[in-house]
Amino acid sequence: MDIRQREINGAGTAYLEYSDGRIAVIDALPGMANVDRERRVNGVVFILCMSGSMSFHVDDRRYTAHANDVVVVLPEAVIDNGETSGDFTFRCMYISLDYAFNMLPLSSRGWNFKMFFEQHPRFTMTEEGVETFNKYYELLKKKLADKSNPYRGNIIDGLMQALVFEFRRVFDGYAGLGPRPLSSAENIFDAFTGLLESSYPKPRAVTYYADKLSITAKYLSVVCKKACGKSASKIIDAYVSKDIEHLLRNSRKSIKEISNELDFPNTSFFGRYVKKYFGCTPVELRRKLNGVDVIRNA
Repeated sequence: MDIRQREINGAGTAYLEYSDGRIAVIDALPGMANVDRERRVNGVVFILCMSGSMSFHVDDRRYTAHANDVVVVLPEAVIDNGETSGDFTFRCMYISLDYAFNMLPLSSRGWNFKMFFEQHPRFTMTEEGVETFNKYYELLKKKLADKSNPYRGNIIDGLMQALVFEFRRVFDGYAGLGPRPLSSAENIFDAFTGLLESSYPKPRAVTYYADKLSITAKYLSVVCKKACGKSASKIIDAYVSKDIEHLLRNSRKSIKEISNELDFPNTSFFGRYVKKYFGCTPVELRRKLNGVDVIRNA
């Protein structure tokens, strides 16, 4: 997970991101001042206006942001006709869709957040909220730039998870995010994630959960797509992957023992599953999770 650092117009390091594209923090970027063509977002973009103002279209609706205003742009949204004032400064965080999916808690409250940001892509944060965001932002920049730390990836993940829960508390104060009656589809999604959280080892077949919920596998995937943009099988994989990471990081069990514990048919199948999801073997993943650099053969 090497970091790319880009110097822009001699202004110092302004763009930091994982080389795998999971996350970026940005506080200076030439060309952002005027977005005169459509840009489709392929992740979650969080922009805090520090000073000045910016104006833009999100999916054909016009918004203007001033100091302490936050702009949240969700995946697949289209931004265009952007304009900024001469004194505009900002802090921006980009999170890839897959990384956001793994960081955000999957529960019925996720529906409230999704709906809120779709309807209110611009809102004003309190001074406390701005201060909290800035502290995490500076920490993320510092840790992203710390190439010598073998635990850098783990630290970044921990900071992002903490930031998510910090802002769940902040957003609880906004209208529309409190408890509300759930629709039939939301109840199904909530029950599905509840089954996943309470099952161990987690069955990997969508049909298992669909049968438990007395619906078809196809309808379960439709519900999940609407809830978070992921199919039921992708959600299952995300939960299973967390169990894999936990065992590889925190136990001394062998790969075979972990494979058996998670109900894989054999270690070969387990190895292929890990390779497909993480892009490396279980042994390599264990070393990465524990801060040991893996030297790949040429």
